Amino acid sequence: MNGSNALNDPQELRAVEVFSDLEEGQLAWLAGRARLVSVGAGEVLFPEGAPTDVMIALLEGEVQMRREKGEPDGPVVVRSAGQITGMLPFSRLTHSPVTARATVPTRAAFFHVDLFPEMLQRIPELQLRLASIMVDRSREFTRHDEQREKLISLGKLSAGLAHELNNPAAAIQRRTEELARRVQQLSDVARERLGGTDSGGSLASVTALAASKRGLPIPDLDPLAGSEAEESLAAWLEVRGIGEAWLAAETFVSAGLSEGDLEEATGALPDALRPSTLRWLEADLASRRLVDDIAEAAHRITELISTVKAYSNMDRAPTRSEIEVHEGIRSTLTMLAHKLRSKGVAVTTELDPALPRVTGNAGELNQVWTNLIDNAIDAVDPGGAIVIRTSSTDAGVVVQVIDDGAGVPAEVRNHIFEPFFTTKGVGEGTGLGLDIVRRIVRSHGGDVHVESVPGRTCFEVRLPASVGDGEDPP
Repeated sequence: MNGSNALNDPQELRAVEVFSDLEEGQLAWLAGRARLVSVGAGEVLFPEGAPTDVMIALLEGEVQMRREKGEPDGPVVVRSAGQITGMLPFSRLTHSPVTARATVPTRAAFFHVDLFPEMLQRIPELQLRLASIMVDRSREFTRHDEQREKLISLGKLSAGLAHELNNPAAAIQRRTEELARRVQQLSDVARERLGGTDSGGSLASVTALAASKRGLPIPDLDPLAGSEAEESLAAWLEVRGIGEAWLAAETFVSAGLSEGDLEEATGALPDALRPSTLRWLEADLASRRLVDDIAEAAHRITELISTVKAYSNMDRAPTRSEIEVHEGIRSTLTMLAHKLRSKGVAVTTELDPALPRVTGNAGELNQVWTNLIDNAIDAVDPGGAIVIRTSSTDAGVVVQVIDDGAGVPAEVRNHIFEPFFTTKGVGEGTGLGLDIVRRIVRSHGGDVHVESVPGRTCFEVRLPASVGDGEDPP
């Protein structure tokens, strides 16, 4: 940061809104007491925690202000040329709560607080103007705090909802297990009754057929082929005196049974026993399929609850600890599964089984995976493809999110990590996602960069491995 004792050209102050219409003598008085400061892109104009003792008028450039020592997804305030920041008259601020960092080469005029009494006496119109800026600034930070409180409340609500859902989901699983046992008992009783009339003992072939089809996935049939198979089997069942043959045919076809299978299993049975045996077989397969469906749905609810907990880091302390990166990626994919399905996006995961752990905050890193994968989904066309690849290096962990979208133009690539920069339409993006990604990754000691050509865009995140996963550091 470079500074000089005075601002040589008072007219430069007219670029600042609150000074734009001041008299020449007033501008000259301000310019003669200003300290001109110049900073390059990425340099700090004033650091977090520094004494707040100057009012800053931005003449050229732009600065971003955020808590670099606080939450990586905390509020970001941008001030551009022509605006005032820093200490204001009547403010009770003593130390800066944020770091102001230039995004482009920036020039600013600093006015020390000791000048305020004389400044307001000489230029009384500044009193109302600067007070108005202070009120607007207070409202801006209050709005950020309100938004943060809403997010915290939403997180607490999610935690409570997940907890409440977990209890009925566990109850459903327990009851489903009991229901399966009861269905088995009913099936056994019915089979025994049928067996009592089966003098030839040929019911064993039907029992074996039923047992062989339990728990198997539904065959993946072409809709037309499946419909034709059901119609043919329904006609075959009607001839053998089976009521609601269309419903039974649907059950048998979904179990992968054909007319030949049923004929072979029941061919040795007496004619009088065959209809009741087929009805028993259909009821046994259908009831077990229903039990399996309920059990699978309950299992998916339980898995989703676990995923929400892992994704939001609800059941862990907010401090940093050793993290398994793949767990966070899988949780994120589960959370985005609906969006992937709705757009028909194919995801391929190439996860290194020997990937070391990293030290960090699981909830924060999940924000990284969410933003990168969500952006990839938006970038690809319907039916597109995304590859998520992990690997390890001597320095740590590498995570790549690759999509086959149109790519990021060269003129855009240098700005995509800037806050509020977005290529999405109005209302579709805040422009903060990749800025948050970069800040979180850097706060974990890593780095992120992008390479893009039409048909292949790769965001690569590099994180240091936890000490102990590899060689001891020097």
